Amino acid sequence: MFEDIRAAPRAFKVLITSALIENMAFGLIIPLLTIYMVSDIGISESLSGVVLAGYTLSGIPGMIFGGMLVDKIGRRVVLLMSLGCMSLTVFLYFYAFDFITFLLVAMADSFVGSLYMPAANAMIADVIPSRDRPKAYSTLRIAWNVGMIFGPAAGAVIVAAYSIKVLFLFGALILLGAFFMNLVFIPETKPEETGEAVTFRKVMAVSGDRPFLMMCSMSAVLFLCMTQFMSALPIYMVADLGLDETSVGPLWILSGLMIVLLQLWITSQMVKFRRSVVLMSGQIVMGVGIGLVYLATDMLTLSACVIVMTLGELIYMSILGAIVADMAPEDQRGIYMGFSGFMQTLGWGVGMFLGLWMLDVLPQRETMWLIFGTVAIATSVAYIRFGRMIGPVKDHPVKHDAAGKEPAPGH
Repeated sequence: MFEDIRAAPRAFKVLITSALIENMAFGLIIPLLTIYMVSDIGISESLSGVVLAGYTLSGIPGMIFGGMLVDKIGRRVVLLMSLGCMSLTVFLYFYAFDFITFLLVAMADSFVGSLYMPAANAMIADVIPSRDRPKAYSTLRIAWNVGMIFGPAAGAVIVAAYSIKVLFLFGALILLGAFFMNLVFIPETKPEETGEAVTFRKVMAVSGDRPFLMMCSMSAVLFLCMTQFMSALPIYMVADLGLDETSVGPLWILSGLMIVLLQLWITSQMVKFRRSVVLMSGQIVMGVGIGLVYLATDMLTLSACVIVMTLGELIYMSILGAIVADMAPEDQRGIYMGFSGFMQTLGWGVGMFLGLWMLDVLPQRETMWLIFGTVAIATSVAYIRFGRMIGPVKDHPVKHDAAGKEPAPGH
């Protein structure tokens, strides 16, 4: 593993720097977006859930389309396309004034934003050897979460000085800065052409890789549960626990700090174990953290729940990106990344709607946390089957690749 980021390839260094900047804009806006829609615009909780579900689900075609473009025209072009368009769509939030305009802007924002992930993940797979990918993807997550720490912190200052609405203007400027950073400094990393056309039929053929499809399906379930931290929890904190709106940002900062401080160390420990066991353990811990929100009554107990949830996320995400990269043939990295993102986005979108819908219809709103926690824990046993499907060599590559040789690409 490369021990110093300065020794990493240039593309990787620029990518993680711009990812930090890009996610600062995300952290600036998303924690307060639901509260802005409900409190400032007057959109109901259910319709706010529809907006968030539309935001997430519109990212599904973006993931697929982005994966195709990444393999066809290159990683750098898609990164620039995504960042440039996101700066425009985030700016348009400033002019959204009701449910329809919010839904349209959110869907456009998600579509162009979803182009980013397949490009970023494929670029890492291009320039980082297999044995170093867990650490590389973990480093990228750290960069994103540094942005998530600064974003809510800056957002709290901006809201105190101006209003929530002004956040959209600052977010657009931040994304524009990330665009110019990539334009000037990031190189193209796409491998040589294979001569094969990239088509939707080829994208859908990825689902024929049964172990990969199973892993993607299970990650969709985890994202369905995990998204409650973003969608339902802010509303629940304010409406049910009586906490102030400014309490939302510190929880995001707490989660982000844990990821920044612990992700690389946890990754270094998790690569020693079977991948199926790591994924199952992360999902179980996440489920426990979600379920414990049922018992939370104040900021202190909520913080304890967030710590447990984030620990599960740290375990699970420590190897997820590396698994996808290792299972993807070199000429289909964008497609595999896009399909994986598609499944995760599907779970994310459905989860956003379900969580806010439950808050709207359940007579005892706190029971939703028990429901999502139970789903996460109960479905995690499927990873036992996943481990058997991929076999001991792919399930525990560190043990079976002791000589340090990179496993052959493909599946």
